[in-house]
Amino acid sequence: MGDKVIRTYLNFNSYDFRHRKVMEILSSKPRNKTELVVNAVLHYISCPEAADEFSKETMKRQIREVIQEMLADGSLTGLAAPPAAHEQTPENADDLSDMMAAFRGG
Repeated sequence: MGDKVIRTYLNFNSYDFRHRKVMEILSSKPRNKTELVVNAVLHYISCPEAADEFSKETMKRQIREVIQEMLADGSLTGLAAPPAAHEQTPENADDLSDMMAAFRGG
């Protein structure tokens, strides 16, 4: 009995940067596309961190780590603390409404 070939068709979204990157990679590999996809899927399934690679929390953690490393080695200096939030009080709310009225011409 011969090997049975199973065909699968993939649809990529050209508006998704990840899909575009994969399309570029597959387009540059005229042969062995199947092996590339097989290896990628098996790695994704066997590596729990791969599924979380682009999550918001993972990205935040990575950015924090990079900033801390840059602060530690001195390559990032002069970071100012974010400005304190301006407190809204009844007095400055009136000032703001007066200012907005002036802009509206009233």
